[in-house]
Amino acid sequence: MAASWTPLESNPSVINPMIEKMGVSGVKTVDVLFFEDESIGKPQYAVLLCFPEYKKVDEIMKPIYEQAKPADDSVFFMKQKISNACGTFALFHSLANLEGRINLGDGSFAKWLVEAKKVGVEERSDLLANNTELAGIHDAAATGGQTAPTGKVEHHFICYVGKNGFLYEIDSRRPFAREIGTTSDETLVKDAGAACQHLIEKLDNVSFSAIALVDQ
Repeated sequence: MAASWTPLESNPSVINPMIEKMGVSGVKTVDVLFFEDESIGKPQYAVLLCFPEYKKVDEIMKPIYEQAKPADDSVFFMKQKISNACGTFALFHSLANLEGRINLGDGSFAKWLVEAKKVGVEERSDLLANNTELAGIHDAAATGGQTAPTGKVEHHFICYVGKNGFLYEIDSRRPFAREIGTTSDETLVKDAGAACQHLIEKLDNVSFSAIALVDQ
């Protein structure tokens, strides 16, 4: 990966200002303390999952993706070519696949998305790396978190997003978005929890975190 950014913290107080600065309105992220939490607002649009030991996850997920059903072309996907940018990629994958359902506005994200949809999954990452406004928004968020950024990053973000009644797992390190099954705005957080339960059990590491994208 040619470009390298500062890693993002899994924290609504970091993510929400990013969303606002990019021109997206009407949605926010909230902490997910447990996936069956009925107090999480609805509609539920997406879950950003941050997990540890990404190299172990690669080993666990490799055979799953070899058998997986790729999402169709209506699901926006891009391959990550920017080191440490997985948090922003997970957020962008969530927002891009909610076009028409939430207010993306006409700011830097919406303008980037228009251009990104014109190019392939590899070139979309380059468009982001070369977008100084979005890179600046990421950097301001990454350096403004509660945890000091470190050089060695072992955690990785992915997202689960609902689109057309289906739940998709989108991991920018994988070759495609993976269809999980059916979901709804009422059950997405619980469905995402079920989808990642095998990872949580196999890693046996408590340093998972998740945030949900819901109405503001």
